[in-house]
Amino acid sequence: MKGIRKRRGVLLEYVVLMCSVLPLVFAASYCVYSLGGDFGPLGRSVVQLYQRIVTVVSLPIP
Repeated sequence: MKGIRKRRGVLLEYVVLMCSVLPLVFAASYCVYSLGGDFGPLGRSVVQLYQRIVTVVSLPIP
């Protein structure tokens, strides 16, 4: 009986951990990519930074 209670406690610990981490994951993913099919606020800034870097790298050096 002691082993079963210990396993249940570990399982409960994992469930509580997952339930506390999942909202953070969903919030971060919403910041990067919104449900409307466009990038979120963080995703837009990353895309703009990437576009700036690619533009600078692709410009010919005089």
